[in-house]
Amino acid sequence: MKFNDYIFEDLKLHKWELNSSYSFKKNKVVKVETKKFNKDEISFLYSMSSAFGLNFEEKDSLKIYNFFVDQNLFQLDKLSEFMSDSKARKNVWERKL
Repeated sequence: MKFNDYIFEDLKLHKWELNSSYSFKKNKVVKVETKKFNKDEISFLYSMSSAFGLNFEEKDSLKIYNFFVDQNLFQLDKLSEFMSDSKARKNVWERKL
């Protein structure tokens, strides 16, 4: 057993995970760069998530953004272009999540 395992066993920790602001990279914990959204982007992301029936809160803008990027609904750092392109927004509804 590793030393870490002894500590976890002593403290009765069964599971732990990193805050969403951090991630593992090559066995090290690194801070994830956060993206700042303006008020329009926050409301757009939240309304889009609720339209798809997703269970996010308005304060979860980064999680919503990452979810839609992972689903390939829009490209990374192209949110403002997606917001202004009505054809792209229309095409999203034809896709299934």
